[in-house]
Amino acid sequence: MYNDPLDKIYNDLYEHTMHLLEEHDLPVEAVAGSLMAIAMRLYKSSLSEKNFNKIKEVILDTDVEPYKKPRLH
Repeated sequence: MYNDPLDKIYNDLYEHTMHLLEEHDLPVEAVAGSLMAIAMRLYKSSLSEKNFNKIKEVILDTDVEPYKKPRLH
């Protein structure tokens, strides 16, 4: 179904995130913060200090579009 494994990962995580928000009525800040914490720990565990600092800069400098979903708290 997915040619790119990143698409599968993204879509699986997105679906689970929406499940947490909609079915469990969890606050968006708690869910987003947890995802960010997991991501940062994965980066910290697998990258050199230099590359970890680079990825933090990329994260801070990258503009993102908000979801057009009617409800994200």
